[in-house]
Amino acid sequence: MCTVSLRCGGSSLLLTMNRDERYERAPEEAPRRIPGDPGRSSWLAPFDGRSGGTWIGVNDRGVVSCLLNGYEPADEGLGPSSVLPSRGLILPRILEDLRDEPGTVRLPDAVDFSAYPSFTLIVASKNGGELVRWRPDASLEREPIAPGWTFLTSSSWNEPEVARWRRDAFEAWRSAGELQEYGLPTFHVAVSPGDEARAPMMTRPKSATRSITQIRVDASRASLSWWPRRVGSSMDLAHPAASLELPLAMTVAGVALGARV
Repeated sequence: MCTVSLRCGGSSLLLTMNRDERYERAPEEAPRRIPGDPGRSSWLAPFDGRSGGTWIGVNDRGVVSCLLNGYEPADEGLGPSSVLPSRGLILPRILEDLRDEPGTVRLPDAVDFSAYPSFTLIVASKNGGELVRWRPDASLEREPIAPGWTFLTSSSWNEPEVARWRRDAFEAWRSAGELQEYGLPTFHVAVSPGDEARAPMMTRPKSATRSITQIRVDASRASLSWWPRRVGSSMDLAHPAASLELPLAMTVAGVALGARV
Protein backbone atom coordinates (compact mmCIF):
# COMPACT_ATOMS: atom_id res chain seq x y z
CA MET A 1 0.00 0.00 0.00
CA CYS A 2 1.96 2.99 -1.25
CA THR A 3 1.90 5.93 -3.65
CA VAL A 4 4.90 7.07 -5.70
CA SER A 5 5.61 9.97 -8.03
CA LEU A 6 8.85 10.23 -10.00
CA ARG A 7 10.10 13.05 -12.19
CA CYS A 8 13.38 12.58 -14.01
CA GLY A 9 15.08 14.19 -16.95
CA GLY A 10 17.61 16.87 -17.70
CA SER A 11 19.80 17.58 -14.69
CA SER A 12 17.62 16.43 -11.80
CA LEU A 13 15.41 13.73 -10.32
CA LEU A 14 12.59 13.96 -7.77
CA LEU A 15 11.13 10.83 -6.13
CA THR A 16 8.37 11.08 -3.50
CA MET A 17 6.78 8.08 -1.77
CA ASN A 18 3.96 7.66 0.74
CA ARG A 19 4.43 4.40 2.63
CA ASP A 20 1.20 2.83 3.93
CA GLU A 21 1.32 0.12 6.60
CA ARG A 22 -0.77 -1.56 9.25
CA TYR A 23 -0.82 0.05 12.71
CA GLU A 24 0.66 -3.10 14.25
CA ARG A 25 3.78 -2.87 12.10
CA ALA A 26 6.91 -1.88 14.01
CA PRO A 27 7.82 1.83 13.82
CA GLU A 28 10.10 2.88 11.00
CA GLU A 29 13.73 3.64 11.71
CA ALA A 30 15.12 7.00 10.66
CA PRO A 31 17.17 7.09 7.45
CA ARG A 32 20.90 6.61 7.66
CA ARG A 33 23.92 6.34 5.39
CA ILE A 34 25.21 2.85 4.66
CA PRO A 35 28.89 2.90 3.63
CA GLY A 36 29.61 0.69 0.66
CA ASP A 37 32.08 -2.17 0.76
CA PRO A 38 35.12 -1.80 -1.54
CA GLY A 39 33.88 -1.56 -5.11
CA ARG A 40 30.26 -0.95 -4.05
CA SER A 41 28.14 2.15 -3.56
CA SER A 42 27.24 4.01 -0.39
CA TRP A 43 23.53 4.71 -0.03
CA LEU A 44 20.80 6.44 1.99
CA ALA A 45 17.51 4.88 3.13
CA PRO A 46 14.99 4.70 5.96
CA PHE A 47 14.48 1.22 7.42
CA ASP A 48 11.67 -1.07 8.47
CA GLY A 49 11.69 -1.64 12.22
CA ARG A 50 10.82 -5.32 11.88
CA SER A 51 12.65 -6.73 8.86
CA GLY A 52 15.55 -4.28 8.70
CA GLY A 53 14.89 -3.77 5.00
CA THR A 54 13.79 -0.66 3.15
CA TRP A 55 11.24 0.49 0.60
CA ILE A 56 13.12 3.47 -0.89
CA GLY A 57 16.69 4.70 -1.23
CA VAL A 58 19.39 6.38 -3.30
CA ASN A 59 23.07 5.57 -3.81
CA ASP A 60 26.15 7.69 -4.46
CA ARG A 61 25.93 6.98 -8.21
CA GLY A 62 22.63 8.85 -8.46
CA VAL A 63 20.48 5.71 -8.75
CA VAL A 64 17.16 5.66 -6.87
CA SER A 65 14.94 2.67 -6.22
CA CYS A 66 11.62 2.07 -4.50
CA LEU A 67 9.32 -0.92 -4.10
CA LEU A 68 5.55 -1.30 -3.78
CA ASN A 69 4.02 -4.55 -2.52
CA GLY A 70 1.69 -6.45 -4.80
CA TYR A 71 -1.48 -8.26 -3.79
CA GLU A 72 -1.94 -11.27 -6.05
CA PRO A 73 -3.70 -14.65 -5.56
CA ALA A 74 -0.47 -16.35 -6.67
CA ASP A 75 1.29 -15.01 -3.55
CA GLU A 76 -0.67 -17.49 -1.43
CA GLY A 77 1.06 -20.39 -3.21
CA LEU A 78 4.43 -19.33 -1.84
CA GLY A 79 3.53 -20.39 1.69
CA PRO A 80 2.97 -18.45 4.94
CA SER A 81 4.36 -14.94 5.02
CA SER A 82 6.40 -15.78 8.13
CA VAL A 83 8.74 -18.01 6.10
CA LEU A 84 9.11 -15.80 3.00
CA PRO A 85 12.07 -13.44 2.54
CA SER A 86 11.19 -9.81 3.09
CA ARG A 87 10.77 -7.75 -0.06
CA GLY A 88 12.50 -4.97 1.86
CA LEU A 89 15.79 -6.84 1.49
CA ILE A 90 15.74 -6.43 -2.29
CA LEU A 91 16.60 -2.73 -2.41
CA PRO A 92 19.86 -2.88 -0.41
CA ARG A 93 21.34 -5.22 -3.07
CA ILE A 94 20.20 -2.90 -5.84
CA LEU A 95 21.51 0.24 -4.17
CA GLU A 96 24.89 -1.36 -3.47
CA ASP A 97 25.43 -2.47 -7.05
CA LEU A 98 23.62 -0.36 -9.64
CA ARG A 99 25.32 2.67 -11.14
CA ASP A 100 24.23 5.60 -13.25
CA GLU A 101 25.71 5.06 -16.71
CA PRO A 102 25.08 6.73 -20.06
CA GLY A 103 21.51 6.00 -21.06
CA THR A 104 18.95 4.69 -18.59
CA VAL A 105 19.31 2.43 -15.58
CA ARG A 106 17.95 -1.12 -15.75
CA LEU A 107 18.21 -4.32 -13.76
CA PRO A 108 20.46 -7.06 -15.15
CA ASP A 109 18.62 -9.95 -16.80
CA ALA A 110 19.97 -12.54 -14.36
CA VAL A 111 18.09 -11.26 -11.28
CA ASP A 112 16.04 -14.02 -9.61
CA PHE A 113 12.94 -12.99 -7.65
CA SER A 114 11.29 -16.43 -7.53
CA ALA A 115 11.30 -16.63 -3.71
CA TYR A 116 9.46 -13.32 -3.25
CA PRO A 117 5.78 -12.37 -3.23
CA SER A 118 4.62 -9.97 -5.94
CA PHE A 119 5.84 -6.39 -6.14
CA THR A 120 6.46 -3.45 -8.45
CA LEU A 121 9.93 -1.90 -8.47
CA ILE A 122 11.39 1.33 -9.84
CA VAL A 123 15.06 1.84 -10.63
CA ALA A 124 15.97 5.19 -12.16
CA SER A 125 18.49 7.97 -12.53
CA LYS A 126 18.20 11.48 -13.96
CA ASN A 127 18.25 9.95 -17.46
CA GLY A 128 15.34 7.56 -16.93
CA GLY A 129 15.07 3.98 -15.78
CA GLU A 130 12.94 0.90 -15.61
CA LEU A 131 9.67 -0.23 -14.06
CA VAL A 132 9.80 -3.91 -13.07
CA ARG A 133 6.75 -5.99 -12.14
CA TRP A 134 7.14 -9.39 -10.52
CA ARG A 135 4.25 -11.88 -10.17
CA PRO A 136 4.96 -15.47 -9.00
CA ASP A 137 2.67 -16.94 -11.68
CA ALA A 138 4.10 -14.90 -14.56
CA SER A 139 7.38 -13.85 -16.05
CA LEU A 140 9.13 -10.66 -15.01
CA GLU A 141 7.66 -7.64 -16.81
CA ARG A 142 9.85 -4.66 -17.68
CA GLU A 143 8.81 -1.24 -18.87
CA PRO A 144 11.14 1.67 -19.65
CA ILE A 145 10.76 4.88 -17.69
CA ALA A 146 11.21 7.87 -19.94
CA PRO A 147 12.10 11.37 -18.73
CA GLY A 148 9.08 13.17 -17.32
CA TRP A 149 6.53 12.11 -14.70
CA THR A 150 5.81 8.53 -13.63
CA PHE A 151 3.03 7.62 -11.17
CA LEU A 152 2.51 4.36 -9.25
CA THR A 153 0.19 3.23 -6.49
CA SER A 154 -0.98 0.05 -4.79
CA SER A 155 -3.66 -0.80 -2.27
CA SER A 156 -4.54 -3.90 -0.27
CA TRP A 157 -8.19 -2.79 -0.28
CA ASN A 158 -10.35 -2.30 -3.37
CA GLU A 159 -7.25 -1.76 -5.49
CA PRO A 160 -8.85 -0.96 -8.90
CA GLU A 161 -11.01 1.80 -7.45
CA VAL A 162 -8.31 3.20 -5.19
CA ALA A 163 -5.70 3.18 -7.98
CA ARG A 164 -8.08 4.94 -10.36
CA TRP A 165 -9.00 7.56 -7.75
CA ARG A 166 -5.38 8.32 -6.94
CA ARG A 167 -4.34 8.47 -10.59
CA ASP A 168 -7.16 10.92 -11.34
CA ALA A 169 -6.08 13.02 -8.35
CA PHE A 170 -2.48 12.98 -9.59
CA GLU A 171 -3.50 14.13 -13.07
CA ALA A 172 -5.68 16.86 -11.56
CA TRP A 173 -2.67 18.03 -9.53
CA ARG A 174 -0.56 18.20 -12.67
CA SER A 175 -3.27 20.10 -14.55
CA ALA A 176 -3.49 22.59 -11.68
CA GLY A 177 0.18 23.51 -12.03
CA GLU A 178 2.06 20.85 -10.04
CA LEU A 179 1.99 22.83 -6.80
CA GLN A 180 4.49 22.07 -4.08
CA GLU A 181 4.66 22.91 -0.39
CA TYR A 182 8.12 22.96 1.18
CA GLY A 183 9.31 21.00 -1.84
CA LEU A 184 6.69 18.26 -1.52
CA PRO A 185 4.10 17.81 -4.30
CA THR A 186 0.84 18.75 -2.58
CA PHE A 187 -0.77 15.70 -4.18
CA HIS A 188 1.06 13.52 -1.63
CA VAL A 189 -0.40 15.29 1.41
CA ALA A 190 -3.86 16.33 0.24
CA VAL A 191 -6.94 14.59 1.58
CA SER A 192 -10.57 15.69 1.73
CA PRO A 193 -13.29 14.52 4.16
CA GLY A 194 -14.81 11.26 3.01
CA ASP A 195 -11.78 10.23 0.96
CA GLU A 196 -9.46 9.21 3.79
CA ALA A 197 -9.43 5.54 2.75
CA ARG A 198 -8.48 6.29 -0.86
CA ALA A 199 -6.24 9.33 -0.62
CA PRO A 200 -2.42 9.14 -0.86
CA MET A 201 -2.33 10.39 2.76
CA MET A 202 -4.42 7.38 3.70
CA THR A 203 -6.23 6.54 6.96
CA ARG A 204 -8.20 3.30 7.43
CA PRO A 205 -9.38 1.33 10.47
CA LYS A 206 -6.34 -1.00 10.46
CA SER A 207 -3.72 0.91 8.45
CA ALA A 208 -2.54 4.36 7.45
CA THR A 209 0.20 6.28 5.70
CA ARG A 210 3.15 5.87 8.04
CA SER A 211 5.62 8.23 6.37
CA ILE A 212 6.59 10.27 3.34
CA THR A 213 10.12 9.99 1.97
CA GLN A 214 11.49 12.25 -0.74
CA ILE A 215 14.72 11.94 -2.72
CA ARG A 216 16.31 14.63 -4.88
CA VAL A 217 19.28 14.09 -7.17
CA ASP A 218 21.12 16.85 -8.99
CA ALA A 219 24.50 17.07 -10.72
CA SER A 220 26.61 16.69 -7.57
CA ARG A 221 24.57 15.26 -4.71
CA ALA A 222 21.60 13.21 -3.57
CA SER A 223 19.42 14.25 -0.65
CA LEU A 224 16.81 12.29 1.28
CA SER A 225 14.13 13.78 3.56
CA TRP A 226 11.80 11.75 5.78
CA TRP A 227 8.53 12.72 7.45
CA PRO A 228 7.12 10.04 9.80
CA ARG A 229 3.42 10.42 10.51
CA ARG A 230 1.50 10.13 13.72
CA VAL A 231 -2.10 9.41 12.82
CA GLY A 232 -4.39 12.02 14.28
CA SER A 233 -1.78 14.78 14.14
CA SER A 234 -0.70 17.02 11.30
CA MET A 235 2.62 16.52 9.52
CA ASP A 236 5.07 19.42 9.84
CA LEU A 237 6.18 19.70 6.22
CA ALA A 238 8.58 22.54 6.96
CA HIS A 239 10.62 20.36 9.33
CA PRO A 240 11.29 16.77 8.22
CA ALA A 241 12.35 14.46 11.03
CA ALA A 242 15.52 13.62 9.10
CA SER A 243 17.40 15.12 6.14
CA LEU A 244 20.57 13.54 4.77
CA GLU A 245 22.87 14.35 1.88
CA LEU A 246 25.22 12.14 -0.11
CA PRO A 247 27.85 13.52 -2.53
CA LEU A 248 27.76 11.72 -5.85
CA ALA A 249 30.77 9.68 -6.87
CA MET A 250 32.15 9.74 -10.38
CA THR A 251 30.42 7.31 -12.72
CA VAL A 252 32.52 4.30 -13.62
CA ALA A 253 31.92 1.12 -15.59
CA GLY A 254 28.80 -0.71 -14.39
CA VAL A 255 28.82 -3.62 -11.96
CA ALA A 256 26.23 -6.28 -12.66
CA LEU A 257 23.74 -7.14 -9.93
CA GLY A 258 23.70 -10.70 -11.21
CA ALA A 259 21.58 -13.22 -9.31
CA ARG A 260 22.53 -12.20 -5.79
CA VAL A 261 19.05 -10.92 -4.92
